Amino acid sequence: MTNNLNKIEITSTQNDLVKFCIKLQNPHTRKSEKLIFIDGEKTLSGLIEENKEFEYIFLKKEDFNPAIKAKNIVFCNDAVLKKISTLKTPTNMAGIIKEPEINNEIFYNMAKIALIDNIKDPGNLGTIIRSACAFSINGIILYGDCVDIYNSKTIRATAQNMFKIPIIKADFEFIKKLKQTHKLIATTPYCTKDFFDYDFSGKTLLAFGSEAQGLSREIMELSDEKLKIFMDNDVESVNLGVFASIAFAYWKHKIKKN
Repeated sequence: MTNNLNKIEITSTQNDLVKFCIKLQNPHTRKSEKLIFIDGEKTLSGLIEENKEFEYIFLKKEDFNPAIKAKNIVFCNDAVLKKISTLKTPTNMAGIIKEPEINNEIFYNMAKIALIDNIKDPGNLGTIIRSACAFSINGIILYGDCVDIYNSKTIRATAQNMFKIPIIKADFEFIKKLKQTHKLIATTPYCTKDFFDYDFSGKTLLAFGSEAQGLSREIMELSDEKLKIFMDNDVESVNLGVFASIAFAYWKHKIKKN
């Protein structure tokens, strides 16, 4: 546990720290503060096991765990936990951590990068992050108008895997620079080349578009190759999280085989 630990007790839902937790659930406030509000016992327990340091952790006195690494322990009651919770069933634990500082330059040395274009669904993004961790993707780039990386639903959908892989938001200029070291492969239903026939040798940036709109025109035009996963029984498409998971699993298998 952090030395000189500050212990606070809150019983009022009108406390300024409670109000701050609620404000952090707004993506604009979260980004400006560079802090992340996290709730849910399973998610928090995973972070505690990984020895993540919290700026604040909120819990009842009887749930205190000496293994928690935090600058501030906030003891609170059910009313306060219910007030700050983003869950339908109120959490019994919540926390605030600093947003990870990630240098974009590290992506130039990565062999396997997933590029996610204009994803809006936090659950889908969480599934993609979880699968990317499971199948050894080195990093994820979000491009365009995407849901906030640290949306509470996204964090929960990663099933404790949120902070195991570098994830950044990048503009078109950065994507173009990455093209100097990586091949950009677009996944799209509007082509005839089979994804499962592709070699996947060398550094690769594999792009996925949103379910509603697909890949943006600029990413399609910038791509070196366009690939499709052919489906049976007249199924036109599958959930984006499922699609990306299939692609990641094959990508890992193909490289291991080669």
